[in-house]
Amino acid sequence: MNKINHRLPRERLVFSPFILLFMYFLFFFWLFVMAADGKNEKSGKRQAFRVNVLANKDWTDTGLDVIEGQEIYFTATGGISLQKGNPMAYCGPDGYNLKTVQQPIPDRNIGALIGKVVYLVSIEIDEETEEEIRNEIVEVFYIGSARRVEMPLEGRLFLGINENIVGDNSGEYRVALFLMEEESLPL
Repeated sequence: MNKINHRLPRERLVFSPFILLFMYFLFFFWLFVMAADGKNEKSGKRQAFRVNVLANKDWTDTGLDVIEGQEIYFTATGGISLQKGNPMAYCGPDGYNLKTVQQPIPDRNIGALIGKVVYLVSIEIDEETEEEIRNEIVEVFYIGSARRVEMPLEGRLFLGINENIVGDNSGEYRVALFLMEEESLPL
């Protein structure tokens, strides 16, 4: 009688780059599901928010007022075109591998996801034109596809694209923000 060996040969487990990329996106998809369907969800001492950042809009108001020193963890997926209809100008939240001095953050890739905190100092009205003049302090910072950022000052949090001319852009980034509640931060 022949003996049958039911053991499979031991071979090294090899992941293709596509499988690893799929697992990476699956993880971030899970983070977005955990971030609630749209706005916010309290879970213990943390809050999660989700914001869509349109590539053809200068800045997206998150609706969040932050305090100096508050830590926020950002994750982002999606893609944008830095020039509608040009497949060569497509990039993800880490941006296109090109840096120019004319961008909000010159030493980071064009098209990357960035943020800013705006502290409103005062509002004045021009007596001649009756236009509103906003005196603000603004701090801009890099985010990319995933980053923990300590808020540089107190104020309103905005998200945007590391590019000054956004009118010819298309697409969006889907951003999840995870932050600690203000009551749990040390004073």
